[in-house]
Amino acid sequence: MISNLYAVLVTGLSLGLLHAFDADHVMAVTTLSSQKPSLKRSILFGLQWALGHGAVLMACGLLLFGLSIHLPEAFVSFAETSVGFLLIIIGALCIRQCRRQRLKLVEHVHGDVTHTHWCLDEVEHSNKNEHTPVFVGMLHGLAGSAPALAVVPVLMQPNHNSEQLFIAMSYLLVFSLGVLISMTAFGAGLGVVQNKLKSIDARIFQFVRYGIGLGSIGLGGFWLMA
Repeated sequence: MISNLYAVLVTGLSLGLLHAFDADHVMAVTTLSSQKPSLKRSILFGLQWALGHGAVLMACGLLLFGLSIHLPEAFVSFAETSVGFLLIIIGALCIRQCRRQRLKLVEHVHGDVTHTHWCLDEVEHSNKNEHTPVFVGMLHGLAGSAPALAVVPVLMQPNHNSEQLFIAMSYLLVFSLGVLISMTAFGAGLGVVQNKLKSIDARIFQFVRYGIGLGSIGLGGFWLMA
């Protein structure tokens, strides 16, 4: 069992690290972060998304391997379709936020030197949507549960139900840990890039945010058609 469990842990962690970078996952976290850009928020959003994703995947695993309860195929299909609508909605909200946060030219005086630069109006952010990344991650976890769970039976031993459940949940746990590590790291990198763009030229940063919003809408539309 020890050697089999080791294979499960290595496989689960490796696949989890890669799974976080699926196009719909990256686009969702990027778009959510672009609505309220900052290093702290980007890291937090990535962490919250991963926790929501992992919680749903663990729950699905307990239902399937612990209680032999399969989620209705129609329900999982509905969740997959909802991902497309979700990407369109958060993309539209990102563009709306960009339109609210307008550019302005600011003048600074340092002794005898005067210089101007562009910056963005500060918009007060409401805390009512702070848990949105968690719910988005939960939806992604539900939509992607089938392929993630399908790998588990290949790694499980043929006998001993208690051992099977332990192996299955160990796999899902390290898989979710891999997702969390990758997405939190991605959030940190995204926050650094956002801050760098803002410091270089707020106009470029604003243009990129519009592009992210449109990209999310485009990916959502493609998702629905596919």
